[in-house]
Amino acid sequence: MESGKKMNISRRKFVKSVAGTAVCCACLPLGVLADSARTSEIDYEERKKMEMTGTGKEHLAAACGTYCGACPAYIAKHGEDEQIKMRLQKRSSSGTRKALEGIPPSNWMDGLLCDGCLSGGMLAGHCQRCNIRLCAANKQDDDRCTYCEELPCNRITNLINMGRYLHRKEYLPNLEKIREMGVQEWVKYEEERWRCPQCGLPMSWYDAECAGCGEPRSDRLFPLPEK
Repeated sequence: MESGKKMNISRRKFVKSVAGTAVCCACLPLGVLADSARTSEIDYEERKKMEMTGTGKEHLAAACGTYCGACPAYIAKHGEDEQIKMRLQKRSSSGTRKALEGIPPSNWMDGLLCDGCLSGGMLAGHCQRCNIRLCAANKQDDDRCTYCEELPCNRITNLINMGRYLHRKEYLPNLEKIREMGVQEWVKYEEERWRCPQCGLPMSWYDAECAGCGEPRSDRLFPLPEK
């Protein structure tokens, strides 16, 4: 109980400090703001270098245990333009697929863009409102459910059962793997697992085949039911 109070106090101090910083920034000369912008550019370039070396992608390990790198909203924003174009052309030629057992309709994330659950950047609307993410951010040091003593709670089990989508069945096993492997190694493992076994393009949760070369999804991924 005492630790909870300390955490709340520290969070209030943090919010106040951020608010104070925002007020100060409003009064800064343009030259200082320009310097700040250049610093942000440097941080961005540094992060890109980290991603190129296979590190710095921990934000793709979502609070619930899903791998954001296979989310259609993430691929829509971060995939190569040609890859996205091929994916959309392939779907439009076959029409919108209705929801099947365990699989959402093919247009379920149309128009959504996301940087990843714990990126601190753009989030799809349902991720912004996700009570799992908000709860973990309030209670856990790493903003994930990985080490939560209440796991599995009704928040995560309710989401798993909602629609009974196949990718949600991986939440709890993924959280266990993160505990065992560590988040950095787990993200590397998932990034490789969700690539086309033939050409290496990223695949999303419900791609039956690669949008680029047509190779069937890897056997390492959960199987899709036959139509």
